[in-house]
Amino acid sequence: MLILTGALILFTPFGKIAKLENKTILLPTPAKFSLIDVNKASIKDLEKLPGVGPSKARAIVEYREKNGAFKQIQDLLKVSGIGKETLKRFSNMITGFSLSNQPLKSTNLVDINKATIDEFEKLPSIGPTRAKEIVEYRNSHGPFSNIEELLKVKGIGPKTLNKIKTLVKVGKS
Repeated sequence: MLILTGALILFTPFGKIAKLENKTILLPTPAKFSLIDVNKASIKDLEKLPGVGPSKARAIVEYREKNGAFKQIQDLLKVSGIGKETLKRFSNMITGFSLSNQPLKSTNLVDINKATIDEFEKLPSIGPTRAKEIVEYRNSHGPFSNIEELLKVKGIGPKTLNKIKTLVKVGKS
């Protein structure tokens, strides 16, 4: 245990000295971290993200250069080598998406009886396939009578419904 304590002291960056009960102690310097703008970041900056090495960072930059700015976080899933698990690991460390392209907020509810595939895709956990399934279900079975009826749509389970239920409404068709 004593060796481990020494290792922690040896490798901890100290920035300030403080006095506590007539003893001088070194205070650790707080780590500085800033969000990484995926639409401006260099390959070196992107490599700082967990799960992103040189090849994935290069793929992100190349995709951005070829296709333009990432409009929403889900666009990163289109980059070769970036899967859902990798994206989940660094999703809270990135920024750079325009507000108009972010998932809808509760002040702008999606009417599940009128929404288009594109409108459904703006909802969390709803990609092109699920959005299409919702519209096809609605076309085949008629308008939804309540939000919970979305559970009958292929690919929508309780977890997905829980993520979107405050962002949708049932309007009259």
